Amino acid sequence: MKCIILAGGFATRLWPLTESKAKPLLHLKDRPLISHIVDQIPNDIEIIISTNAVFEEEFKKWSIDYKGRNLEVFVEDSASDEFKKGALGATAFVIGEKKIEEDLMLLAGDNYFGFDMQAFINKFDGNPMLAAYDIKDLDQARKFGVVVKREGRVGEFQEKPENPKSTLVSTGCYIFPKKNLIDIIDYAKKKNDDLGGVFEYLMQKGELIDVFVFDEKWYDIGSFDAYLKANKELIGNQIIEKSNVKKEGNNKLIGSVFLGRNTTINNCVLEDTVILNDCNIDNCVIRKCVIDENCTLKNLDLSHKMIRQGSEIEK
Repeated sequence: MKCIILAGGFATRLWPLTESKAKPLLHLKDRPLISHIVDQIPNDIEIIISTNAVFEEEFKKWSIDYKGRNLEVFVEDSASDEFKKGALGATAFVIGEKKIEEDLMLLAGDNYFGFDMQAFINKFDGNPMLAAYDIKDLDQARKFGVVVKREGRVGEFQEKPENPKSTLVSTGCYIFPKKNLIDIIDYAKKKNDDLGGVFEYLMQKGELIDVFVFDEKWYDIGSFDAYLKANKELIGNQIIEKSNVKKEGNNKLIGSVFLGRNTTINNCVLEDTVILNDCNIDNCVIRKCVIDENCTLKNLDLSHKMIRQGSEIEK
């Protein structure tokens, strides 16, 4: 089995955090989001990170921490959102270029999966399979692609339905047997960005679709609110400090707070906030914010903001 992690999207809804950084490289709890995914994948599985030319160097820099893994950063030929291949198109492109002829695990690089990935792999029995999260709320299920389970398998899909028949929602975690890789390539020619739709296509051809149901934590980092929620819940009510953090004056840290390396805070109130590396925060009240690297902030009261890398703001 091989694994492709899709990491080529431009994530415009999360600008300015993703202006120059791929969404899977966003900080989540204590390390990049994609690191949480890779750390779950068994060591004997080859991993291909599919990204674009804009993010190539950042992924290669990140991959240095995984020198002991069979991991490759594969670059598709798209340099902007306008020319991207789409999730399924990118998958088909990697399959063709790398001549993959094995079972394939396909993961969305902007998802956090809290379940045991080995248990997911162990359930694979030769049929296409997807992981479905039990959201336990029909109203919430309306926002997602819904999986209707019948006799242990997928019986029906509903795309953001007004009246969901199930609380199981499809996530970005799949396994395809090698016999179905040609179907991915064929379907991608018709709908290059319809990743979930390939399963409906397979069902129409008479394929049985297995489902792995889980209720551990799952986050699809599609918006700033989702990103904040994921950090808050994974950090919990604790303070995470990296190396060389300096706390001067009187500071009050509330809820889930992350302080990146070489950051200084002085006379600040911080609540449910992520402050990344090399920041200097002086006399500020900051609640529910993400402050990117190399920022200098002074005399500010901020709530629910994303601050661009390298910003210098003083009131």
